[in-house]
Amino acid sequence: MKIFKTTFLAVAALGLVACNQNNTQDNTEGEEVELSMNDSIAYSDNGPQTRDLSTAQGQNLDMEESALKFTETPTQMKLVLPNADVFEDGSAKFKEGSEATLEETYRMINERGVGKVLITGNTGREGNPDENYRLSTDRAMAIAKWLKGKEMKKEVSLSAQGGGDRFPMVSYELSNGEPNDQANELNSRTEITFRKSRTATQ
Repeated sequence: MKIFKTTFLAVAALGLVACNQNNTQDNTEGEEVELSMNDSIAYSDNGPQTRDLSTAQGQNLDMEESALKFTETPTQMKLVLPNADVFEDGSAKFKEGSEATLEETYRMINERGVGKVLITGNTGREGNPDENYRLSTDRAMAIAKWLKGKEMKKEVSLSAQGGGDRFPMVSYELSNGEPNDQANELNSRTEITFRKSRTATQ
């Protein structure tokens, strides 16, 4: 009996080692761009941790070509990039003319951000939910990779995740119960949230 227990414990320990090795291998596959992929949103009913900010009024940026909008509190910022202005339809490929929006996003993060920068892709409800999730993830990763290719300051780190159509920003029904025709377009966006640096240029 003692031999059986010893053998069982040894097999269990080997199993744990093998699992850890597999996890390590999975994590190193994406190290080319040194990004972390946080899939917790896919298995939770909670949205991204900073999406419920008590934000100030949204502001359009001065850069006329940029479609970027943002809201902020004294400690945090949330950038919103409309997918229709950044990506080709149904794709994670950047649309021609999206450079200004991406450059302004980079500038805002680099000047005002500190710590973890969370990039969350979102879609409308049109199409297949699984495909929407994959597309939202690919888009978030595309922006993260683009930002990683810039000279980001060392005080920030990038993390990308997909939310699919699970976290709408705008209701799909109007107050009178009629469908909101603009909901799909407005909910298809990429959100970037981060803490504001105390030394950020205002």
